[in-house]
Amino acid sequence: MSYCDVKTVETDVIIVGSGSAGCMAALTARRQDCRTALVDKGGIYRSGCGAAGEDHFVAVLEEGEEWDTPEVFQKWYNTLTHGLCNPKVVENGFLKHIKWLTGYLEDLGVKMRLDGKEYIRTSSYSAPGRYWINFDGVDLPTKIAAESEKIGVDFFPKTAVTDLIIEDGRVAGVAALEFRTKTIYLFKCKAAVLCTGNVTRMYDNLSGIPYNTWNSPYNNGLGQRVAFMAGAKLANMEFIGFNVTIKNFGCPGLAGFTGMGAHLVNAAGERIAFKYHPLGEKAPRWAICKAVHTETQEGRGPIYIDARPLSKDDLEFLLTNLLPVDKKSINDFFEQKGLDLRKDLLEVEMTGGEIPPMSGHVGGILVDENMASSVPGLYAAGGNALALTTLSGAMCAGITAAQAAAEYAGDFGNVERFDQNQIEKIKERIYRPLEDKDGSISYIEFEDKIRQIMSRYVRVGRTEAGLRTAMGLLGRLEEYIPKIKVENGHELMRFLESQELLTCSQMIARGASVRQESRFGLSHYRTDFPETKDEWRKFVIQRRLDDGDVEISFQPAYQL
Repeated sequence: MSYCDVKTVETDVIIVGSGSAGCMAALTARRQDCRTALVDKGGIYRSGCGAAGEDHFVAVLEEGEEWDTPEVFQKWYNTLTHGLCNPKVVENGFLKHIKWLTGYLEDLGVKMRLDGKEYIRTSSYSAPGRYWINFDGVDLPTKIAAESEKIGVDFFPKTAVTDLIIEDGRVAGVAALEFRTKTIYLFKCKAAVLCTGNVTRMYDNLSGIPYNTWNSPYNNGLGQRVAFMAGAKLANMEFIGFNVTIKNFGCPGLAGFTGMGAHLVNAAGERIAFKYHPLGEKAPRWAICKAVHTETQEGRGPIYIDARPLSKDDLEFLLTNLLPVDKKSINDFFEQKGLDLRKDLLEVEMTGGEIPPMSGHVGGILVDENMASSVPGLYAAGGNALALTTLSGAMCAGITAAQAAAEYAGDFGNVERFDQNQIEKIKERIYRPLEDKDGSISYIEFEDKIRQIMSRYVRVGRTEAGLRTAMGLLGRLEEYIPKIKVENGHELMRFLESQELLTCSQMIARGASVRQESRFGLSHYRTDFPETKDEWRKFVIQRRLDDGDVEISFQPAYQL
């Protein structure tokens, strides 16, 4: 093939994804005296869901109140997740590091105390206490990346990982495409940490713009796909997430309003949240989404945020110190809309579905307390792992994963030479679209078909017949992959993303077909099995076998 420019890089630990989990993992691995490579298809300094900065930070600080303890947090999180998240992962991948991490960020100059004196903490999403620190994290991503670069982490931006290279049953390398030059990088490594975040763009959203998503539209399931293709176990992929966002302004923000005390009301001005959960606006996110969806479907929409109950000082804090941190244009939006939240209602809508990096989500790469997957040498942290996946959870998990990966890497050397048959197959998959000029469809058309299938059959109101239809149609889409036309390196990267979306969509549909119940509100709602059942309080685990078939297994939920 004429495009075959291949470079080999030797390292000890490779980190895939430079968001909150990835940069923290890279920093940690390098501090363990490991040669560390940090690879991202975007930039390094700002990447992933936290690229613009963050304004909420979940923390257990043990400052004296009963709720502010690891024990109470563990009980709450086990209840929130219905036992579908390993408590040892929460302990070792979050609680173990959170107090240190909070102090470390302050030492770096991150404004964790907005008034310079004490933490401003709020409660949200059914939590028994004020776990959310409101802070100014606009510079957090760049500060962590700068620290990583300072101590010698090797950066590889604009480089999209395509495959894990498995030798003798363990991770021995990673293949990636630097799509500006169309160069393939083959990284020889002793361990790999996947930190590629959540999965977006597989469902339609109300704006009609695929990239107008609640979380980063460039997180498309890379980590989930390469782990799955390498034979790792993934669990509970059937659960998707929704959020309630400002209409036509696709970004997070609901927790900021409700955490400060704003209400959700319908078109008649009725407060709606308590109709669907006893905690009202402080209910789990899935219950809030169910309230908005049901009220709208039953003709009581539009739905609004009512910020008028907030005090003048609280509203001023929300609009000047909290929301603009990672939503720089939000006050411009209010001004252009002619909205004054002291007297006007703010219309909201429910997002399209995604696999989200939020408190309580329970789907992703199945990991143990060291963030190790079922494939030796492969670790995962952040939104692609089944762990606590908020900003602070991702960063803490990144620390744990990198520490374990560094220790594992000490027992191995790099392979001398990769299996060339495996490498040739990887090169063929990457470069074939550039060589084949007979492609008849674009990656945009291919992605649109995925969204059409998923939105029609695998969103809210799932049925066995619809899910089987979806799996059949998604399977047929595989036949069209060779027909996708590619003209340049950017389109080649998007071509690879489309396969990530397809694989993740198939896992969602497959898991939804297996799980014969409904759970977490709209996250997995089947009209043919509308009740939540005790016998289905368990993990649904998917693993790809060597012959391409998928093995389904189950694991009981955890009880505290």
